[in-house]
Amino acid sequence: MSSITAVRGMLNADALRMFRDRFLVGITVYILFVLPVMRGMIQWVTAEVASHWAFDLTPYHPLIVSTLVVQSFPLLPGLIFGLLLLESRENETVKALLVSPNPLSSYIWVTCVVMFVSAALLTVISGAIIALALPPWPALIGVGLAAAPASPMYALLLATVANNKVQAFAYMKLFGIGAWFVIVAWFLPEPWQWLVAIYPPYCASKAYWVAEAGGSGWLLWVLAGLVSSAVWVVVLQRLFLNAARK
Repeated sequence: MSSITAVRGMLNADALRMFRDRFLVGITVYILFVLPVMRGMIQWVTAEVASHWAFDLTPYHPLIVSTLVVQSFPLLPGLIFGLLLLESRENETVKALLVSPNPLSSYIWVTCVVMFVSAALLTVISGAIIALALPPWPALIGVGLAAAPASPMYALLLATVANNKVQAFAYMKLFGIGAWFVIVAWFLPEPWQWLVAIYPPYCASKAYWVAEAGGSGWLLWVLAGLVSSAVWVVVLQRLFLNAARK
């Protein structure tokens, strides 16, 4: 019971810190602002490119939309919680949970679940709002589930390797390279592009592309993404625990 109370207290504290932090509030506002704009922006850019350079971007809409919906937006909950976890490490709040049996790991897993659910919902909702080059609804939901683990992965990695928020912002730029691996994979022939599957979010994007093209193998990519992401989350959770104990 004491562990449950401690975890609940930490989550309540995280919520209060999030609402008090202008940067984190700004990220939330950014999401709400960007989503309605993206559909019109993609259509406008497509029309301008066709008009000025006689190049049709429409075949690349699945890549553009999936980069936003699968590779970008699901990371935002991870960014928010990653900074909160880092702050908990900096002020040694997480060490307060080490005095009772396994509460710190419980807190991390509960936080990961919150990030997973938030990222999955954000993926599906953002896709529905942009509403361009979308796969069928069952596949979009599956893609949301496959993309969601990227959020806790990002948060745990950020909170583990960074020692303060200055370092965290530097690492954010470095971690942004991951999406470029997926973009490059789009242009590679199979099976060469499968090498990018070591980066789990690729599997979610691949499921998106297959489903949007009318293929039937998207579910296998969803499952592959969930399995590989689970392995990464377990490893990163242990690394964060080790860093928190120092």
